[in-house]
Amino acid sequence: MAELNSGQTRKSAYLLVLFQALVALTIALIFWATLDVAAAKSAFKGGLVAVVANFVFAFFAFRHSGAEKAELIAASMLRGQSFKVLLTVILCAAVFQQEQTVAGPFLTGFLLTLLTQWTAPFFFKH
Repeated sequence: MAELNSGQTRKSAYLLVLFQALVALTIALIFWATLDVAAAKSAFKGGLVAVVANFVFAFFAFRHSGAEKAELIAASMLRGQSFKVLLTVILCAAVFQQEQTVAGPFLTGFLLTLLTQWTAPFFFKH
């Protein structure tokens, strides 16, 4: 039973990452329709930073399951969170090195995509 719940939780985590990718694409399309291509690309890159970082966290956080592996699970979650923060900083720095990046749309895409994880309980049961 624990393995089934773990599998469902892992699946829900990856579905949330997919949902975030769709949110990032939607935000980029809105910027493209209302502003220009540079703003849309910046918003999409911001969303992708959040998506990639959350994918890395989900990968590490849900690698192990079972009560007998509690310490391993805790260590994996800590490792995943650490990689997520480090990757977020590195990816943001890399995107801001690009001349065509528009800061406002980038931050909007990043923050709105990141905030979608707070809506997860409304869409996912696990």
